[in-house]
Amino acid sequence: MDVSRRQFMAAAGALAAAPAVLGDAQKVFKVGLVGCGGRGTGAIQNIMDAAARLGCKVQLTAAADFFVDKAKAICSKYGVDGKMAFGGANGYKNVIGSGCDIVLLCTPPVFRPRQMAACVAAGKHIFAEKPIATDPRGLRAFLKSVAEAKAKNLSILSGTLHRHSNRFLKQIGPMRAGCIGRILAGRVYRCHGGMWVRPRRPTDTNAAYLCNNWYHFWEMSGDQVTEQAIHEVDLANWFIGRFPVSAFGMGARWRRPAGIGDIYDEIAIDFDYGEGLHTTTFGRHMNGCANPFGTRLVGTEGEVSVGNTFKRWDGKPVAEDLAAIKGRPDSGLVAEHVDFLSGLLSGNYLNEGEQVAMSTATCIIGTLAAYSGRTVRMKDVLENTRSEFYDGWNAAFTPEQFEETEDIPLPKEGVGIVPGKA
Repeated sequence: MDVSRRQFMAAAGALAAAPAVLGDAQKVFKVGLVGCGGRGTGAIQNIMDAAARLGCKVQLTAAADFFVDKAKAICSKYGVDGKMAFGGANGYKNVIGSGCDIVLLCTPPVFRPRQMAACVAAGKHIFAEKPIATDPRGLRAFLKSVAEAKAKNLSILSGTLHRHSNRFLKQIGPMRAGCIGRILAGRVYRCHGGMWVRPRRPTDTNAAYLCNNWYHFWEMSGDQVTEQAIHEVDLANWFIGRFPVSAFGMGARWRRPAGIGDIYDEIAIDFDYGEGLHTTTFGRHMNGCANPFGTRLVGTEGEVSVGNTFKRWDGKPVAEDLAAIKGRPDSGLVAEHVDFLSGLLSGNYLNEGEQVAMSTATCIIGTLAAYSGRTVRMKDVLENTRSEFYDGWNAAFTPEQFEETEDIPLPKEGVGIVPGKA
């Protein structure tokens, strides 16, 4: 599991250096879609746009969603027989068996480890939307599948699209070259207004209610830092060149609608990367408040607003690496799939599984630190079986249970976890 700085940064820059690969106009990638909400509908179009850019095509073989009407809508949009639209928690199995080469996993994060394992077992290439788990148990299961995918030479594209986006790729080279000196500290923000709410319908089972309001339950989404701020946290990990060793945090629930879910309105986390380097991460969902957004790192010789600008203390300009982005699409959502498909065409397969797993792990230890009021070490969720956070802070239900019954135990709603008492 340990990754040296040299190995980490070399892998991070590999995509920027990879040559474009043009496909055969007759090449058709057969793709199955699991999860037909906003992210899934976007992902299938993104991969089609990427294939067109490479001179290839994508054929949707099947779609699945807990709510079958969503899957039917996707199939109708792309001219797929309605018989290939599947509903319920087991629908992903039908997609895997539909003759596809690639599976796009875009369901609520709680299901990612289970569905990932099934895809790897079936020998499928995978797009795994971030985050890849919501608790330590799921995190470790996903990492096990990543190792198995490597052994089978399967490609894994993660949803951390910033690593494929031009405005970040052109900065990572100068950062590796030490343009701001030794990194001393960082600030990470993901703050915005309130999130959508879908009140329970009279016909909803517990499973349907959880899937329809998945964002508002940490067991389903991982809470706001894990589900959303992972993008900005992942940028910090990438630009710093390593993962934190521990986290301390705090949070609260003040204004989220009464009776909906159990996540916090706000979370603040101090991540310790070792060698005296700390970053602070702030996540908040509150209307009417200031909404800072982004990742900023400060070094001995300057600072970087990641994806925006460099500033050196001596006033000298920093030359960005424009060669790294030459010929690449401007949209990171398309560029990540261009890199994914290019790897399949060339045989130089991507495997971003460990990267996205470790950034998910970063967010999970931060969230558990806020929930518990204690310091949580990375090894506590990955290796230390004696730690209370290894098995003591997992969700009360598993994705397997959704495949067996819709009578899922519903977490207590309307209140957040109280630190120091859980």
